[in-house]
Amino acid sequence: MDALSVPLHGVAATTPLDVRLVVAAVAGLLATLGMTVAMRLQSHGDVPTYVAASALWRQPPERVSWSAANAVHLVAGMLAGVLFEALVVGGERLRSALGITVEFLVLGVVSVLELLALAVVAAFLYGFFAWVVFPRYGGTAYDSGAGTVRRQWALSAAVYVCLLFAAMTAIHQSLPV
Repeated sequence: MDALSVPLHGVAATTPLDVRLVVAAVAGLLATLGMTVAMRLQSHGDVPTYVAASALWRQPPERVSWSAANAVHLVAGMLAGVLFEALVVGGERLRSALGITVEFLVLGVVSVLELLALAVVAAFLYGFFAWVVFPRYGGTAYDSGAGTVRRQWALSAAVYVCLLFAAMTAIHQSLPV
């Protein structure tokens, strides 16, 4: 099996859990940095960053500082990476407990379990922001352009999970463990 056909968690399954979670946090950070580029290319790209920070700091988005907004954004991305890994580990343990020894691969690279975990992370990122946080803390951005912000956030969440998978794969394949 060459390096391109090694499923991510074919390598990660032999890596200790604490290392897997650290890798997930680092990959989440890298994916967030990449997603930030995609967000800033969109007309309302920074809105989710400021709205999420306003929810935590309990201030209108217009009053949240750039550094506070970016700190929340980066930490949320790291936590989403950890969520992905926790879902994969949970799925692996469930599969093992059920005695399932077969893993289906898509395109010889990504497992069905990983795709499901990525889909859950993307749905959570999109749904929690777009339908819980944004309506409550979006302020004038919600009043004037909710549909546009939601569409742009959906695109940003999709970019994030693609970059997360790429970062997870690259890091795991380069680990000496």
